[in-house]
Amino acid sequence: MIVAALPAPLPMVMEIVQKDLVASLDADLLRGPTATAALQRRCGDVPVRVEVDRTAHRPASAAQRKRLGVGPEEPVGYRKVRLICGKRILSEAENWYVPGRLTAAMNKALDSGTRPYGAVIAPLHPHRRTLAHERLWDGRGKAPRAVLRHSALVMSDRNVPLAEVVETYLNGALIR
Repeated sequence: MIVAALPAPLPMVMEIVQKDLVASLDADLLRGPTATAALQRRCGDVPVRVEVDRTAHRPASAAQRKRLGVGPEEPVGYRKVRLICGKRILSEAENWYVPGRLTAAMNKALDSGTRPYGAVIAPLHPHRRTLAHERLWDGRGKAPRAVLRHSALVMSDRNVPLAEVVETYLNGALIR
């Protein structure tokens, strides 16, 4: 008897592909030194740009201050941004950073510029220490707006905490 293999139903194939897209994004982010670097690789020649919400402010919690290794009086900066590639919104992020551990030029760039945090602090050779990562979409059906969330400490090359970030990756980040 000859049995022909039937192709998998299209919805099943799409679910597998979509799960792989989320897994690929997650892996890229986990292995890269910064989210900016991982997202820039996905954007190719199109530069990742930032929209900064300059009206947003959220003080660092006691737990965040402890993870950052700062006392209650040391200033902690806050930046709420959207990272964009062309017309695609890749992520929305909150960033609590320690200005005293950055150069004056870096602080100025963060206060008034539109470069991603990871690009601004690149001379410090940062790397990430993941605190949590959560898949917000299982690959079934149409992708929701938010597909993945990471929280991490951004560390200097001397393993000094520079920032804590909470990043929500949107479906625009799934496209390479």
